[in-house]
Amino acid sequence: MIVKNMKRVSVVLLAVTVLVVTLVTAACSDPIAPPTPPPAVPTIPETFTGTVLPFGNSMNTFVVQRIGGIQVSLTNVSPSASVGIGVGTPSGATCLLLDNLTVVSGPNPQVSGTATIPGTFCVSVFDAGNLVEAVNYTVFVLHS
Repeated sequence: MIVKNMKRVSVVLLAVTVLVVTLVTAACSDPIAPPTPPPAVPTIPETFTGTVLPFGNSMNTFVVQRIGGIQVSLTNVSPSASVGIGVGTPSGATCLLLDNLTVVSGPNPQVSGTATIPGTFCVSVFDAGNLVEAVNYTVFVLHS
């Protein structure tokens, strides 16, 4: 009789152990990440003006509030010249550019992309190597 009860106790203990191990293993597994929200349409406009000297640059910062689009338009350079423009993240007094190119001012965005995290970003206007005098500029940024 004692042997029969011992077998039952062993079977019950084995079942309980398997159940506990299963529950602990399930609790330790990686959770499923929630779906990434779609990027927000850029709706916040900002206009920056400044001056770029030969061999120089000018940086302006803006805050992106949520994941979404960024559009940058160099709308005016006076006197007319091609300059560099780029978007990045500020680091002290400089802008660590993620994307840049040499452009001539115009109404359409010359740089566009998606901010994958909210935070502070910067737009830099710089001498692309052809300025012989200071130029004034206007940059229009549209972001979310």
